Amino acid sequence: MLIYQVVSTNEWLFSDSAVSSDGARSISLIAARGSRASCQILINHVPAETEIRWSYRPSSQAGLDVELYQMIDVLVNENTGPDVSTVPVGTLADYATRLAPFRVYDALQPVGPAFSSRSTTEALYVSWDIPLSLTAADYSGVFELWIGDEVLTIPVTLQVVHASVPEQATLSTTNWMSIHNIAKKHQLELWSEPFWAMVRKYGEAMRRAKQTHFLVGIEFIQIQAAHGQYTFDFSRAERLIHLFLELGFTGIEGGHVAGRTDWNAPNFVLSYDNKIDATGTEGFTFLAQFLTAWHQFLSEHGWLGLTIQHIADEPIEESAADFRILSGIVRKFMPGVPLIEAMIYPAIEGSMDIWVPTNEGFDKHREHFERVQKLGDTVWFYTCWNPGGKYLNRFMDLHLLKTRYLHWGNYKYGLTGYLHWGFNQYLGDQDPYELTCPFLAPSVHSRRVPAGDTHIVYPGADGPLLSMRLEAMRSGVEDYELLQQLAAYNREAADEILNTCMTSFTEVNTDLFVFDEAYRMLLETLSSYIQQDSNVEERV
Repeated sequence: MLIYQVVSTNEWLFSDSAVSSDGARSISLIAARGSRASCQILINHVPAETEIRWSYRPSSQAGLDVELYQMIDVLVNENTGPDVSTVPVGTLADYATRLAPFRVYDALQPVGPAFSSRSTTEALYVSWDIPLSLTAADYSGVFELWIGDEVLTIPVTLQVVHASVPEQATLSTTNWMSIHNIAKKHQLELWSEPFWAMVRKYGEAMRRAKQTHFLVGIEFIQIQAAHGQYTFDFSRAERLIHLFLELGFTGIEGGHVAGRTDWNAPNFVLSYDNKIDATGTEGFTFLAQFLTAWHQFLSEHGWLGLTIQHIADEPIEESAADFRILSGIVRKFMPGVPLIEAMIYPAIEGSMDIWVPTNEGFDKHREHFERVQKLGDTVWFYTCWNPGGKYLNRFMDLHLLKTRYLHWGNYKYGLTGYLHWGFNQYLGDQDPYELTCPFLAPSVHSRRVPAGDTHIVYPGADGPLLSMRLEAMRSGVEDYELLQQLAAYNREAADEILNTCMTSFTEVNTDLFVFDEAYRMLLETLSSYIQQDSNVEERV
């Protein structure tokens, strides 16, 4: 006999998860307009390879669009380390949800009205789109699942409040996309029309998570060289920019002009040709021509005001001096364009306009970053294969709420953006379903990256599959917008709600009841201020 339980989207489900006897049997959700209302359904004792059919019947004419996803479990090979990378199997990690290896439901496969079961335990993700135009009210209905000869009838109550999430986020976010993995994983010819159609699907997945910026790397630019003279064809970059702006992105990231062949190398080499020192005579010759042409291209299309420009990723103390010189070259030929970089060594003032430390780096050098903020610079933060341990990150062996809380950190510390390198950055022949902890390139380190660091989407048959972590990131961005709105009315009230859940980047409350109460308080308090404003307008 089938048994089921409704589970919060803030909680991981595992391949061996068992339905609790006192678990929820109905769906009851609260949501802001312009967001989504979602939950998981865990089902045990499902016959193998059985057809599953489903429907949602609203109790009134005001039906809401609903999506259903069959969840796919993926393998966590090793646990995150206390600082970076991973630790060997069997090493205790008190900050992890489970001891690796284990399988966790992260990938989301959209399904139609009927699909087949994958195993005796099924996990489903249900998500309602709550449009901005919807009237604040309670909406009810029935969600039904037919599994073999049995039917599960699940009552649904959706409380939609007056508070709303804007269509365009004010929080800047970026995840970097690999076009080569798009072509490889979907067996498409690079730059073919089917390839571009797939790029659109990846852009749509980014926008679902409220992503605002996108990286235009050197791979989008065709370069010809002859006797120290260069010509540049920006047609592929132009197509990408038109496409992503059409999808609703609002910021262009100019790709890194240089990098390092070794982590500790003191000098940078060109991204165009890693045999050329970026700040040497030959490198300057290239950059003078490339950056001038890139600046002119953006200006002619009216895109300069949307652009921020990368220099070279993650400068450290050994490469700080060369980074300063390189930054000056970029600034010389890209006047008026803010310079941005993920960085580690902080003593490089004047070399960038948008500082992007890790959340741990921000903690270590908080006085420095608060000072540059006061001087007019902008500070974002990023995460990657570090920090580990108790720090917030979006790894699959950490509590799922920690991904959502990343953007509560944006609000708490006035950090106006978030960056991550790994949208679909699978390494080599990595199978992201079975190898979530691959080795990084030897030039960086010879250890594994934590589970899921390389990616937050999965390659599906028809496009990228969303993940629970991407959905958690979207929810966190929406929370940031709501906290900012409430702070505009009453900063103390917003801070009080935040403080019930988060006191630092390492101290958050992952108790689901505590979070749910804080989230409800956020929505209801903000809604009360909005209603007061509405009543005043009506009286006027």
